[in-house]
Amino acid sequence: MVSKTFRYAAIAMNIMEKLLGSKFSVNGIENLPNQPILFVANHFTRSETFFVPYIIHKYTGRQVRCLADSSLYHGILGKFLRSAGTISTKSDNRDKIIVKDLVSGEYDWMIYPEGIMIKSKEIKKSEGFINYTPDRIGKVRTGSAILALKSELYRIDICEAFESNNANLLQELKKTIGVEYSDSLKNKETHIVPLNITYYPIRPGDNKIKALAARLVKRIPKKVVEELEIEGNILLGAEININFGRAIRLSDYIKGERNLIYQIPIIKNETKINFILKYFKHRLTTEFMTNIYSDIQINFDHIFSAALLHMPKEETTIAHLKRVIYFSAVMIKRCGKYRLNSSIYEENLFKIFLDEENEEFDSVFKLAKDQGLITEHVNKVIINKSLFYKKYDFHEIRRENTLLVIGNEFSLLDTATDIVRRNVKISDKELKQKVFKEIKRKDLEIFSKDYKKYFDKEFSKDQSIGSPFFLDSREKTVAKIKKVGILLCHGYKSSPKEVEALANFLNGFGFKVYACRLSGHGTAPLNLKDVTWEDWYFSLQRGYAALNNICSKIIIVGFSTGGLLGLLSCSRKRKDLGAIIAINAALGLRDIKARMVPGINIWNELLEKLSIEKGKFEYVDDKPENPSMNYSRNYLKGVEQLEDLMEECKKSLHKISTPALIIQAKNDPVVSPSSGAVIYQNIKSKNKLLLEPDFSNHVIINGENKEEVFEEIRSFFGKLNLL
Repeated sequence: MVSKTFRYAAIAMNIMEKLLGSKFSVNGIENLPNQPILFVANHFTRSETFFVPYIIHKYTGRQVRCLADSSLYHGILGKFLRSAGTISTKSDNRDKIIVKDLVSGEYDWMIYPEGIMIKSKEIKKSEGFINYTPDRIGKVRTGSAILALKSELYRIDICEAFESNNANLLQELKKTIGVEYSDSLKNKETHIVPLNITYYPIRPGDNKIKALAARLVKRIPKKVVEELEIEGNILLGAEININFGRAIRLSDYIKGERNLIYQIPIIKNETKINFILKYFKHRLTTEFMTNIYSDIQINFDHIFSAALLHMPKEETTIAHLKRVIYFSAVMIKRCGKYRLNSSIYEENLFKIFLDEENEEFDSVFKLAKDQGLITEHVNKVIINKSLFYKKYDFHEIRRENTLLVIGNEFSLLDTATDIVRRNVKISDKELKQKVFKEIKRKDLEIFSKDYKKYFDKEFSKDQSIGSPFFLDSREKTVAKIKKVGILLCHGYKSSPKEVEALANFLNGFGFKVYACRLSGHGTAPLNLKDVTWEDWYFSLQRGYAALNNICSKIIIVGFSTGGLLGLLSCSRKRKDLGAIIAINAALGLRDIKARMVPGINIWNELLEKLSIEKGKFEYVDDKPENPSMNYSRNYLKGVEQLEDLMEECKKSLHKISTPALIIQAKNDPVVSPSSGAVIYQNIKSKNKLLLEPDFSNHVIINGENKEEVFEEIRSFFGKLNLL
């Protein structure tokens, strides 16, 4: 049942959600039975009292009532709370109302068993769960378990009293809980549903909500300021994940013991109920609290905080810290026990090794510095371990040591914590290899899945042609060369096989060589229809991330589209690359038909919206220069992405100061020959060289011209003292 006033409150919350831009995500809706439910949740913010019932209603249509702090029941806020169906924590009839609603099934309820907002998230597991807050140190309260059990026991008593025609007991139960017998009660069973709320990221600081409050109220109490800073930022920008755990069916939970206890003669019904409550309340509370805390959605900040806490020494490097975070996240996912936030999905996590802006790492690293948890010295980090053990005021911990709060939450996950503890003890030398192998393994896995998904008997080549590959340095390679990694990238519609000869040539000097596979390539032409130039960029960067863990210097060598991606990569790096070599990198295409592609794609999209298949022009068939490794069909969406990449690269050339070798064939039949000169003129590299050999083919890194190209590359490396 949903009251009219609650519907109005839900509409108001819906408007607020849109105005604030709050990011809610919900999991486990399928766990909710069509039965009376007592939701039990962890309690970290005051705003949960408002938005959790609204979210449950939004996704399920159910009305959930909850308790709210008695201090909130004043003025407009008090009226709103009452309209939403909440009851003051100090209401004399609160327990009776809760039990009545659950017995009848008229409303669901939500209770916070912790008994107080746990701003520190400091919970200890010792014979049950114990809250550690300045305001209350003690075991998690069993009140919610008692109320849920009572509702189930009373309902059974009512039904049995009716069936046995026990009018006295029916009257007594009606007086106790205010519910009369109806046939619908026979089909109802109370369930407890553990509900976990996880926030990411949690950041203190000024925000629009705090600024608005400051305009309306001249003197805001200190504790309210803290709540506005934390909860304002959460509502305005954080991901708020609500997870419904597996429902606990109380009829199954108590059946055996109830039947046994109810056989005891003479004892009153109320006494029998109290026996059952005493027997089950702690066990039930421990079970659902375990479920609540184990359902935390692990995010980047959790692992960052745990890594700092468990580092065996107070000094580490940023690179080592990143490796611990990456490998721990991979191992946590592999154990299969936990829910994960997208911030630690491997496809996002490898980006911390790119030496580029990274919101996840940069944000939490800045937070740790600002709050004094770490001090940065060049690439070294000094960890102030004492702050992990410092005691804070209840209303200050979230803003003074946010990472301690986040770390406390993570510490309840035993297996995940053990994984971090083990990984911080691994030597950096060993960890580098582990991370490298994992990134490389993932790269091969991505290709293998794409190959299987898009395999086409007519167009697909042997899987080895499209696979990314790595060539390690030889054992006797001199140390200087052994530390250099070369990232090789092929061209549009091609595959890593295209750069194999060049890879072997460079590896012959002792360089480590990683040949990447651009997304959509090396499988079948249809794969190119569904990828973007950004996908290509991060395909290249996966190779960079792998090499960045085992090399002290990285050189990017890119052919054609690979050259564009290499140049764009140079423009975004915070760390200087050893060099960039761009070979026949296109800033313009010779084929005038390419200019028609955007218009054709718009036409195709219009037909698609109208569900018209006839008249679409999605691809052209062509004859590639190297048919054994190139696609012979070209999807126009792919060409449009190439055009977009060229524009992005043009805009970024002025940011490049890396030593550069630009090679552009004078009579390239594919790329506009002026591309090389434009690149050369616009990059800001002091050490740069433009070569324009008199070649008439595009793929000059294979065939009769390759030896001359390879020799120019060798000569350039010599000038850089890399050989």
